Amino acid sequence: MSKTTDILSLFFVRHGETDYNRRGIVQGSGVDSSLNTLGQQQAEAFFQAYQSLSFDQLYVSELQRTHQTLTPWLSQGYEWKIDAGLNELNWGIHEGVVPTQAQRAEFHQTLARWQAGHLDEKVTQGESPLEAWDRARPFFESILQDGRPRRLLFCSHGRQLRVILSNLMRLGMTEMERFKHHNTALTVLHLQESAEPILEKLNDTSHLNAMVNSEK
Repeated sequence: MSKTTDILSLFFVRHGETDYNRRGIVQGSGVDSSLNTLGQQQAEAFFQAYQSLSFDQLYVSELQRTHQTLTPWLSQGYEWKIDAGLNELNWGIHEGVVPTQAQRAEFHQTLARWQAGHLDEKVTQGESPLEAWDRARPFFESILQDGRPRRLLFCSHGRQLRVILSNLMRLGMTEMERFKHHNTALTVLHLQESAEPILEKLNDTSHLNAMVNSEK
């Protein structure tokens, strides 16, 4: 039986930690926060673990926390391309503020509604999963239509990665919660011609073990 040739190997990493992450405050696409000290250490640990891999292209969102996460890779001569399709889902009135009890309730109710299949719904002044995927879909369609075997690295955001991966895996966005991403967690997806997608890694943070060990 002949081996199916990989068309695309897609490496997805979530940005490193920000102070908003540490405080449990939603950033969305409207808060252009920077990595904190731990986030910078996470970015360096990710680079140290995977720098031996070669990539055909690096992609980041418009938000600086993704740029800072992949900054160590620039030392190897890489340049990144920016695409709004990788921007975080817009969380409307929840972005950048400590949520009230009513806002927390709306947030969790909306997540439950998405899991129930109401993917056109959104929090107040926010973006629905359908709108988030409509924003990302042309970007990924252009990559898929290229047809060349390539290894690509993407840095994006927790919820948008759920949106992207549930679609690329052909599961549908009611299954988004399968694709959790901790800060700098790596997910690797192989897309093959006339074959099912292969999920090699999901939410892998093993590269952060070196940080823990260095503190002992």
